[in-house]
Amino acid sequence: MDLPVSFERPLRLFTYVIAHSQVLFRGEGDTDAGLTTVEILFTDVGALSIRDHYQSLTIRLATGPEEEQLRAADRRPWHDWRAFILEAGPGSNGHVIAGGMFWAESSAPPGYRSFLIPSYDLPQFCPDRPPLPSDPATIYTPYPRR
Repeated sequence: MDLPVSFERPLRLFTYVIAHSQVLFRGEGDTDAGLTTVEILFTDVGALSIRDHYQSLTIRLATGPEEEQLRAADRRPWHDWRAFILEAGPGSNGHVIAGGMFWAESSAPPGYRSFLIPSYDLPQFCPDRPPLPSDPATIYTPYPRR
């Protein structure tokens, strides 16, 4: 794996599959700007501190002191996990503790399903979606009635 890697383009959280411990970021393609679609997938995710959108992003492995601090915050056995640091600018780091990280580019059109994890229909994180209607009011009735 060649890290650090930098993506000088907007990326957004595309999906977070908790049951499979996967986090997927996507940068949509833009033919006018000459950009293909890029995806970044973290697998076997144990912990994370991320944003839903990045204007640009550099991903690198944690330094020794950074990893020590992250391990102190999460005392579980790490087994094959690594600490990936997400840098979006000075002083704005996040992290993903994961077993693996993959990235790929494709000419997939906007709205296309993931090409890194195409095996199932992914729930997509859509921050611009209108809020869901509120839950209906609950009416409590004592039982038995008297």
